[in-house]
Amino acid sequence: MYIKIRNAGSGETVMINNLSKLDNIGKVKALVTEKMKIDIGKQRLLFQGKQLEDTYSLYDYDVKVNDIIQLIVRSEKMPLGESQVDNIPMETESPGKKVVKEEVKEVVEAESDHYKVGDGVDCKDTNTGAWFEAVIERITANDDVKGLDNLAYYIKFVGYEETQKVILQQLRPLAKTVVDFMDINPKQEIMVNYNTEEPEERGFWYDAVVTQMRCTSRIKGLTVTLKPGTKEAKTVPDCSIKFLDECFRIEKVDYPTASSVTAAIGAGGDKCTCGGLKKKKCKKCGCRVCGGHEDENNQILCDECDAGYHLKCLGLSKMPEEEEWFCPLCKNDDDIVGGSKQMKKKQLLSNNRDWGKGFACQGRTKVCSKVAKNHFGPIPGVAVGQTWLMRIQVSEDGVHRPPVAGISGTAKEGCQSIVLAGGYEDDEDNGDTFTYTGSGGRDLSGNKRTAEQSSDQKLDRSNGAIARNCKAAFNDKIGGNAGDNWREGKPIRVVRNWKGKKHSEYAPEEGNRYDGIYKVVRYWPSKGKSGFIVWRYELRRDDPCPAPWTEEGRRKIEEDGLEMIYPPGYLEAQAEKEKEAGNGKKRGKDDSQEEEDFIDDDAEEEDEEEKTPKAKKAKLGYKLSPEWLELMAKDVDNKKLWEEVRNMEAANKKELLDAVEEMFCCIICQDIVFKPVTTPCFHNFCLSCIERSFSSTDKKTCSNCRNDLGEDYEPVVNANLKAVLNAMFPGYEVGR
Repeated sequence: MYIKIRNAGSGETVMINNLSKLDNIGKVKALVTEKMKIDIGKQRLLFQGKQLEDTYSLYDYDVKVNDIIQLIVRSEKMPLGESQVDNIPMETESPGKKVVKEEVKEVVEAESDHYKVGDGVDCKDTNTGAWFEAVIERITANDDVKGLDNLAYYIKFVGYEETQKVILQQLRPLAKTVVDFMDINPKQEIMVNYNTEEPEERGFWYDAVVTQMRCTSRIKGLTVTLKPGTKEAKTVPDCSIKFLDECFRIEKVDYPTASSVTAAIGAGGDKCTCGGLKKKKCKKCGCRVCGGHEDENNQILCDECDAGYHLKCLGLSKMPEEEEWFCPLCKNDDDIVGGSKQMKKKQLLSNNRDWGKGFACQGRTKVCSKVAKNHFGPIPGVAVGQTWLMRIQVSEDGVHRPPVAGISGTAKEGCQSIVLAGGYEDDEDNGDTFTYTGSGGRDLSGNKRTAEQSSDQKLDRSNGAIARNCKAAFNDKIGGNAGDNWREGKPIRVVRNWKGKKHSEYAPEEGNRYDGIYKVVRYWPSKGKSGFIVWRYELRRDDPCPAPWTEEGRRKIEEDGLEMIYPPGYLEAQAEKEKEAGNGKKRGKDDSQEEEDFIDDDAEEEDEEEKTPKAKKAKLGYKLSPEWLELMAKDVDNKKLWEEVRNMEAANKKELLDAVEEMFCCIICQDIVFKPVTTPCFHNFCLSCIERSFSSTDKKTCSNCRNDLGEDYEPVVNANLKAVLNAMFPGYEVGR
């Protein structure tokens, strides 16, 4: 992968190539030194508000392809390797002033009363509140970590190479005992697997309290309230657990954990309940954990919220040594880098593969908002024949949303798009028609991306999604056939990937190409070449635009100026890579001879240019259609903007439409204007957005320039602008 480093002082930006997401920040600083000639000791790297520490990796900080890291160069007043204490003049230079040097604490190996090196534990992530399986690699003392036992625990998450530093409260013994469903009781606290964003999928492991159970001869159900126990992640009620056979008993410990302390603080600390009577418990006036007022000499106040805590309630034996102390709700521990490591806790297999250099899911820079996520049919502004280098770019433009999966859709709504990548040996591609094999029936354990067929496929999930698009009754036994009514089925966007070239002559030579709309003619189960049942689908092209592989289609691609779309910064990174490779090859030559050859070659090139000057290649601009020009002329309110569009030297249609989309973006919803309203000050908004803006204020003002529109102003849809946008982006208003 590649990233960019920007000097916040000078504005200089350099690109760092050939990095892995598992590379640590120390390596990045070394490369910055090589490229920008800034000593490592003077570098301070910042990303998304966090200072990057040498021992952590790019993955820990969620740095992706083409992200920009800010560089702040430390002041020259502090020499490298010296502290501010070292710069204080000696006593001989300042008589009468005693010089006190700060005592440097030595980090030493230590033993814990609770764990030893090599123990398997559950470790809590401070951002999500979820528990992850880990192994203790090292235990140290005097490590500037203020846990219950003043020890630092260096742990390594199962399946990951990086080591993280945590405190005792984040650890507990590894959960190994599965609780049988019939043994679960209401109000019982257990550990469950739940995905807060997609409840039907596997997610993180949380502590939870059982709130409802249902057990009949046919149905088993479990509803819980999640207890992440962090400031950022509040309790989540009414969570229906899908994996009923994977509920674990929480192992008890003899010290307060991060969960138990935070949960005990709980509600009731914002209002006084004692009325000044010390005998009554009050979490506002007394200890925020137990509510008691006793033993005031052993209470500590938080320097952020001024809340009081008993040392014993926090599991502390003595007062902390630091000058500022923060309670569990206010503490922001910089030593612990949070990150969502979603893994299958009890079945995760170790894997040494470095995914950091891949592009499949990395480098997302935008999300398509012109249409809804479940939009059926063409994407406005995306022409048939458009090609992207990476799958993630196809996802960004909304043509095929999943960055890896080949089928997009659900068994309830249907399939919006598919990618032909030649993954199954049973696939047949004849261009205007092709047969497609469903997903499933492969053992992908061990984090494999692909494998041979090893079991029968089922007509559910993504397989059922394609079947729903067929204009025939849904049948998961024998399939269905739409016959002559196949055109009435739901449309499917089809993208052909270059990997399909091994099976099809219609696949592109490079990248991913959008080939238009197809419809499902029939679907049926059959025994594949592997000997197992697979679901197969026959799809037929139903798009007014010519296919990209036809002569007419190639001519239209050339007219529209459709070229390969590369990720931002990709070409620059490749050029830099080739340049570095070229420089490396020259190192073996004699320096003096190389310089002489270079001068001679340069002179010859200059002579050549004087004799025969090179012809400058003309840049072909995209020509606007007469229909668009006529509609633009009618929209007099936006005459100035359309004049800019007409004078624009766009290389292709997509470049032009991207510029138009940016010009007519509603400043409120940050999307292309829907039911556009043009104000007297010539700014464009969505009708619903400007009405909502008016309802929230006493005066009717433009949200862009704050111009007073007057009390009598009523927003009216600009029909002319609406017409031209619908011509340029056909279907963008569908579903909005």
